[in-house]
Amino acid sequence: MGAIRSCLPVYRALMAHTPGHVVLVVGAVLASQLGVLLTLWLPWKLVVMLAGPYVPTLVPHAITALPQKTQVLLIGGAIVAAYVLHLAAEKLIDWLCERGARRQWRASEKTGLFNNQSKTARQAYQRLLRSIAAVVFAAVAMVALAVLHPPLLLVCLLWCGLVPLALHASTAWRPQLAHALRSSLNRFMGGFVQGGFFCALAYIVWQYWRDALPPLQQVLVALILLRQALQQIAQAVLHLAALDRQRSQVRALFLPDVQWQAPAAVRSPFDELLEPVRREEWMLDLLGRQLGVSLDLHLDGRRLDVQTRTMAAGNIKALFVKVLDADGAVQQGFLFKLFDHARDAAAQQEADLLGGGTAGLPAFEWLGSMRVGGYACHAMRWNPRARRIDGAELARGVLALRTQLMAFEPPLELVERYRRSRVALPERLLQVRFDALAQAAADTSQANDIETLRLAWPGLLQAVHAMPLQLVLPDLSGNAIYREEDGSFKIHHWADWRLEPLGAGWPLSQRIGTDLAHALAQASATRVLPAGATAKHAELAARLHEFERRHARQNYQGAANMVAGLLR
Repeated sequence: MGAIRSCLPVYRALMAHTPGHVVLVVGAVLASQLGVLLTLWLPWKLVVMLAGPYVPTLVPHAITALPQKTQVLLIGGAIVAAYVLHLAAEKLIDWLCERGARRQWRASEKTGLFNNQSKTARQAYQRLLRSIAAVVFAAVAMVALAVLHPPLLLVCLLWCGLVPLALHASTAWRPQLAHALRSSLNRFMGGFVQGGFFCALAYIVWQYWRDALPPLQQVLVALILLRQALQQIAQAVLHLAALDRQRSQVRALFLPDVQWQAPAAVRSPFDELLEPVRREEWMLDLLGRQLGVSLDLHLDGRRLDVQTRTMAAGNIKALFVKVLDADGAVQQGFLFKLFDHARDAAAQQEADLLGGGTAGLPAFEWLGSMRVGGYACHAMRWNPRARRIDGAELARGVLALRTQLMAFEPPLELVERYRRSRVALPERLLQVRFDALAQAAADTSQANDIETLRLAWPGLLQAVHAMPLQLVLPDLSGNAIYREEDGSFKIHHWADWRLEPLGAGWPLSQRIGTDLAHALAQASATRVLPAGATAKHAELAARLHEFERRHARQNYQGAANMVAGLLR
């Protein structure tokens, strides 16, 4: 009801500025649904006529007077014409809504409101008009049901009345059901249509059992009309729900006296898990049930000190938990990472990497992957005495971590899983567009270098394909780096890792050759590297990795500027 009330002023504005469009769209929807009705009913009638001598009912007398073969041709042509009518009406509705949205937008006399406003205006205008047309068609269908088969009208009205009452009672009893209903409204409305149709079908069977069934064709048309009416009611509800989600945008677009103000973010179940009381509840449950750490905060005076950090635009929450005794001394430290459904792939990637063991990785101790409220949650043991570094120490920490990642040899099983999931750098480099690079060349000399690179490209790809793989974190420098008491560096976020040729991911600088040679010397003490894994080949992998990154972002000029370095 709130959605209807919020849309009423908009409906009045539409009737004031584009009444012709409203009337035409309603008429086109009625024509479209009539075409659907005919395409569902006429084929059944055609099949019955082909089966043998048959005098069709609910057909004009002028057609029934014709020979049966002529009737078959006419009804076959009518089926095609009905389908064409449906398609033409739908196209007309789209055309009318696009023109009407532009006129309504001009009538509101607004300046730029928000991004993608033209598309939003077209979609909202179409939803507004289609919801009106759906209600009108449902009313017309109800009148037709009253004429054809009044008991089916009663079944339809009871179904349309009892279902909303049951929903209202359910959400009043269990308020959390309201969010589940909103998130799965499409599926629910599909069930609403099917459930109403099956109730009507059950009533028809009951009438047949009592030998009180009306003529079969009359029943068939009534059932089709009832189903169409339920579908249009469901469509109207979905349109109104979508308009309610965009309420502030729709009102600002179409009402001259309403200004645009971004609505407050709606709290989701993911956000509710981070509320202090709810958060402490599931943390204590995980610590006791999954990790074997029993904490009775009320008996021994211990408490949890939680610091929450947001990553990936709010889709990942890192919760650093300190277990404090009664005197405030730190006893233990844990890290819980909660992943929203939008980052399920990142959660699986991190679990696949760390779940195989963190030996050789600069990672916190992995405790396991679990589910909290249906969301992926990773648990690690965290040293509260480790400090987060920044400033001048950050560059040294990043270099040490890159060297440690180069020294880590990925397990064979992880390599195989990755190869089945992602395209490797040599395969990605096959898609390079040298024509686009040539067009972005700054001068003739650079254009000649690009042509030379194109000729040498197969050899470069072969060289980088022969390099062993290493673990790469694309955003390593933006990751939170912690320094342990023994001086080692560790990070806690391992989502979105990649396996790339040795050297890929290293920043391009004048010291890259020296840094890579030093890193390779340290890595060779930990893992066995082939003789071809030289600093020169690692630098080639680093340059090709950056070259492919720029090319993938269509920064062709930036990629062209790297050609000279690649040729060297």
